[in-house]
Amino acid sequence: MSETSNSIMKPTITVAVCTRNRADALRDAVRSLCQLKTNDRFEFEILIIDNGSNDHTHDVWKELSSQSAVPIRYVREDQPGVTHARNRAVAECGSDWLAFFDDDQAADPAWLLELLELTQRRATRCVGGKVVLRLPEGCDRKLHPVVRMLLGESVGLEKERPYSPSITPGAGNLMIRRDVFDDVGRFRVQPNGRGEDTELYLRIHSSGDTGWYSPEAVIHHIIPPERLSGEFLLDLSARMAVGMAEDERTSRGELMYPLVYGARWVQYLGVLWPRLLLAKIQGDAETILGLRCRLRIARDVLEDGWQLLFSSFIGEVPKTTSDHVAQA
Repeated sequence: MSETSNSIMKPTITVAVCTRNRADALRDAVRSLCQLKTNDRFEFEILIIDNGSNDHTHDVWKELSSQSAVPIRYVREDQPGVTHARNRAVAECGSDWLAFFDDDQAADPAWLLELLELTQRRATRCVGGKVVLRLPEGCDRKLHPVVRMLLGESVGLEKERPYSPSITPGAGNLMIRRDVFDDVGRFRVQPNGRGEDTELYLRIHSSGDTGWYSPEAVIHHIIPPERLSGEFLLDLSARMAVGMAEDERTSRGELMYPLVYGARWVQYLGVLWPRLLLAKIQGDAETILGLRCRLRIARDVLEDGWQLLFSSFIGEVPKTTSDHVAQA
């Protein structure tokens, strides 16, 4: 087989990096992508989607593209929101596969190769990989699993496995064959402002495709010191809780939801609070922080659930559960 025909046979991948006003972080992220190994198995390009930056993002692209052997394209998408940026990536992609990568990450050199091999091994059109936190230099904190989850780490996923409606891929480490978007549509803006990657995967799953996860396809999420503060993590917990009650009622149905809501109260009062009190007695600061975050999520979901539980029967009700739900 000639060299030209062999090149044509190789799969092609576009790695999309959506960014907004994080030029310096973007530089490091793209440099890590430029070091990806292909083992002569595939060809790839890097596509920067600038979601309306007013910093020096465009200059960083020019700098990187002039130095890189890997093609780097730049597209500006002025409609704000990561959903619109990701959909612009779909529109711009001419490759067989489209991978998504965040601008505050660093890729393991074998990341893309592992994802591609997974697609072949499992005959799937959707794959994702492991996210590992990269803490600030000198940080030796033993973060609680809840905190690690909030910061994006793949907690408890140590073996290759299929995704499911309850375990879905995140868009920071995700690769989808381009024709999937023709079959199921693109990302959709969500009412609660989050979860567009989960909603997309649920459509993929419902169409009959099962995605797969590999712990060998590793990216590192860069965590600056300010994201380790209690204030930031509790605020992140509150944002994580937005829409969870509504999603739960939708997935379980209105008839089953009262039972689910009751079980959440049992967990909140009978499990989470006792664990927090024990951690305080033991003086375990990291466990205390992790459980405060978990309680914040539970409290907000219970409060939202109170509204949902009675709205269909007696209309809009005031948020009275804050009188009963103790502050974590």
